[in-house]
Amino acid sequence: MESDLNINRRNFIKTLACGTVVTLSFKGLSVNILSASENSRDSTHPAWAPIPGKANWRIDGMAKVLGKKIFARDYRARDIDGWPNTERYLYPIRADRNNQVITSYDLSVLPPELSPMVVIDSEVIARDNIDLAGGMIKPFFVKLGNTADYFGQPIAMLIFENFDVYRKAKIILQFNQQVIEYGKVVKRPDPKMYSPSSAYIRDDESGFDYVNNNDDYDNLYPVIADNIEKAIDESDWNLFEREFKSQTTDPVFMEPESGLAWFNKDDGELRLVLGTQSPAGDMWKIADIFGHENCSFKLSHVDLMACYPGGGFGGRDDSYFPKYLGLCAAYADGPLRWVHDRYEQFQVGLKRHETNFKEQIALDNDGIIKALKSEFIMNGGGRRNLSPYVAQLSAISSSNSYDISKAISYAKAVDTPDLIGGSQRGFGGPQAFMAIETLLDEAAIDLKIDPFEIRRRNLLDKNSKTITGAPVHQELQLTSILDELEKQPLWQNRLAKQKIFEEDGLNYGVGLALTNRAYGTEGDGMYGGVEIKKNGQIVVHTPYIDMGNGAATALGLAPAKYLGRNASDINMGEVAFFDQLDLTTSYREISNIVTRALTKFGWADDDENSKYVSHDSGSSSACLAAFHQFHVVEQAGLALLLQTILPAAAKIWQTQPDYNEIVWRDGKLTLKDYEDLSWSVIVKTIFEERLPNIASVHASFVSEFTRADYKFTDYEVNLPLDYVAMGNRKTDLTPILRSNITYPPRKADRYKRSRFAPCGALIAVSVNPKTRQVQIEHCISVLSAGKQLCPEIVKGQSEGGVAMSIGYVFFEDCLNTNDGPGNGTWNLDQYRIPGLSDIPKKQNLIVLEAPEGEESARGIAEAVLCPIAPAILNALSAATSGHRFSKLPITEDDIKEALS
Repeated sequence: MESDLNINRRNFIKTLACGTVVTLSFKGLSVNILSASENSRDSTHPAWAPIPGKANWRIDGMAKVLGKKIFARDYRARDIDGWPNTERYLYPIRADRNNQVITSYDLSVLPPELSPMVVIDSEVIARDNIDLAGGMIKPFFVKLGNTADYFGQPIAMLIFENFDVYRKAKIILQFNQQVIEYGKVVKRPDPKMYSPSSAYIRDDESGFDYVNNNDDYDNLYPVIADNIEKAIDESDWNLFEREFKSQTTDPVFMEPESGLAWFNKDDGELRLVLGTQSPAGDMWKIADIFGHENCSFKLSHVDLMACYPGGGFGGRDDSYFPKYLGLCAAYADGPLRWVHDRYEQFQVGLKRHETNFKEQIALDNDGIIKALKSEFIMNGGGRRNLSPYVAQLSAISSSNSYDISKAISYAKAVDTPDLIGGSQRGFGGPQAFMAIETLLDEAAIDLKIDPFEIRRRNLLDKNSKTITGAPVHQELQLTSILDELEKQPLWQNRLAKQKIFEEDGLNYGVGLALTNRAYGTEGDGMYGGVEIKKNGQIVVHTPYIDMGNGAATALGLAPAKYLGRNASDINMGEVAFFDQLDLTTSYREISNIVTRALTKFGWADDDENSKYVSHDSGSSSACLAAFHQFHVVEQAGLALLLQTILPAAAKIWQTQPDYNEIVWRDGKLTLKDYEDLSWSVIVKTIFEERLPNIASVHASFVSEFTRADYKFTDYEVNLPLDYVAMGNRKTDLTPILRSNITYPPRKADRYKRSRFAPCGALIAVSVNPKTRQVQIEHCISVLSAGKQLCPEIVKGQSEGGVAMSIGYVFFEDCLNTNDGPGNGTWNLDQYRIPGLSDIPKKQNLIVLEAPEGEESARGIAEAVLCPIAPAILNALSAATSGHRFSKLPITEDDIKEALS
């Protein structure tokens, strides 16, 4: 199959701990292989989006409805050129409890004809000097005589000869209590903290905060925190506080994890086929596994073909699946296939953290929030993953949409033998918003202040700062969100509606919540590339992965602004364009102190650091596509306009056009007093004149983009990029000269977050006192999305966020006990997710017009989810005579208790 695919490769080099040099390469799959690029009008206007900047349907829409969309689990070794046709199959023997010593495992339950070819366990990898690497701080396997470090930790991995043997053996092994022998029950270990923990203190009275007290923050913050607590204790402020608990939940993405791997012993190359959110990170960490100087396996190259993952929601971000597959491939004598079923995915897949949190807010009699104190403790399970950073964002999000002059927020993730926590959709925000929005609603009722008004009195604005002390750069539109929600009939008529429901024997309530979800990591690097083909079609190149969030569609629209048409194709999960750029995040110090000062601040050329960029590209996060990734693809289109399109037009028009005066109209380039140029004529001239048809760019963002002056052939332009390269061959791009580089302020590194996508919601619920059933009757969301790239995708994200939040509040719960999914027996018969009847038939999304002057989109994938859960909780309080729910999920017994 590979020879028929538009597959591209990027190579780079990694040095292992033993000093061995290993090359790494990516392959990214083109959307063209999904039959998504049927064209209309002419060969350069794709059917999915013939009008510039507008999609008729998703770029992969036709492939979806025709059953042609290809996921990682669809591949077989025989489909890939150069691979052997036969496959071995992998199956793990996993610990199904975490409180007993594992004394042995017994494979004699298998008849001889179903015995595994290879058994890999702790003794085997110790013999072969396999490193505990790739970011792992826990062993690959449970060592006999010990307890498991977490539910589902492998005791052994079994390699079977073929699918038939594997299938029959799995039937015998799965759920079989005779395979693993357990010994004594042991006391649960005390949880230890995963580093780092987070502490953010803001005290305007003393001028203390995280951003502006860099040198003495760690020494002073305990003292400042004590002062704030003393002020709370000694004041006559109105205090509202509560302890909360939220459960562990599973992302339940469509396709459980799967992959292929082949470790060719002849040349030392490890080849992988995976659906992953973090292809670069996976490759680096897999290579580390073989880094011991006496390792039995000599790795020379790692090659990854990145496929559509079949959903993500954060559950594939730094997953451990690729590491185990790469490890076990070394023991197979050919390609190795591993496919999780849903039981296995529930057992070991990354989860949203079980969280214990408490919060206290202090308000004066006018409803002004005078102080906040919060603490979040997240159960990270037995692997560190991204848990400390999820906890960190909870702390950062604790003050939400409000300007609070005295604030304390602590957060940490702890190491336990439970299910593994990760970066599920929301990334710590749902817990933080649940706390402050329910407490503020309670305060409004107690202080007899309208819930909209109490929020208005405390809102952030462009003169405010966040809990870290970071300035607010955007027009957040928080007041507009509240105004739009307040005028809705759902709110205005709630009391009358309540009486109507009472006549039918039902309780009714409407709840409000407002959230201010950050997007980006406040230290983001991003690559983007655009290519004009000889047939006039446009291809986008990006290392980003579409997890089902519509990123491929949005990025396919990005070239339209400057090139007058959308992409016919997009290559995702590949960085072929970016290999030869050879960029580095290591700044080379210059010996001359004067030159060093001048070049560092962009006042002189610096040949030694011409490849320096401040931030490299990271994993694919749902909140990075619309703002960050779209930006670089759009800017690559601008580079082609300046260096390619306009010089071609100048050749035809015999004049150099001012790029501010040209306009794309009906697919043609227009300039007053000159003949309109068709795209085909422009493209023909580009290739006749050998003008560059490829642009590859990089940007770094820390509260703002790094900028530089770029000297194109006929134009000198300041761009929000820190690198541009162009040419006619992907492997030989020439950098555009840059000068006067302007970096964000140094203290912006401490902002933590500075870009936000606020969203508010009204939720109406009915409660049947007899059956204790809750029905979500109506949901209205108001979103500040900036410039909408594709309104239909925004709407879909919102609807998905509503469904996920309903599951979070009422149904979904991964128990961290031996009866939970960690025992390997859970499927969708035990893990309840919302069905169609649970989703409100009435859903409305109102997207505000972008603030004046804002031309970029905001990352909204998580924003649309965040206000739903607290709005439901506030609605339930209204429907149950003021009862406050503080533990999720809410069960029928909880409803019964509230009604009693």
